[in-house]
Amino acid sequence: MNKSIITSIVAMVIGIVYSVQAYQLPRATVGSNMAPIYFPLGLGVFMFVFGMILFIRTVLKEGWKGKESITKEKGISYTAKLITFTSVVSIIYAFIFDLFGYVLSTIFFMGAILFVVNGKKQWKVNIIVSITFSLGIYIIFSKFLGIILPKIPFIEF
Repeated sequence: MNKSIITSIVAMVIGIVYSVQAYQLPRATVGSNMAPIYFPLGLGVFMFVFGMILFIRTVLKEGWKGKESITKEKGISYTAKLITFTSVVSIIYAFIFDLFGYVLSTIFFMGAILFVVNGKKQWKVNIIVSITFSLGIYIIFSKFLGIILPKIPFIEF
């Protein structure tokens, strides 16, 4: 199997799981009871459909083996490493979001991504941007827009 077939299968599985989870979201009590479900359900369906299109296109164009098989590749490209790192950091971010609040978890997430993209030499800029962005967005949303984000558990501001 080649990379495109594996990618399409993963996209279809994620699309199905996401759609099922989206359908289980709580219904609205005012207006259309399905209104909060339409957008996330649409995302899951589109992910499945695009995965299916990629699968069919790849099989029709290249066959099951494809032009480049994963077993023939040597090493992992920088892009693949970056995607893997971003996925892992995103999962960690999702798990720590409620525990540490928006500000600390977003500082961690942005800092990690910025250190990978910008490198260690730009450490001052990375830290300043991640802290400023996280605090700025928190203040804008909580104070000016009235949208409540998870607070830092041990600090009140």
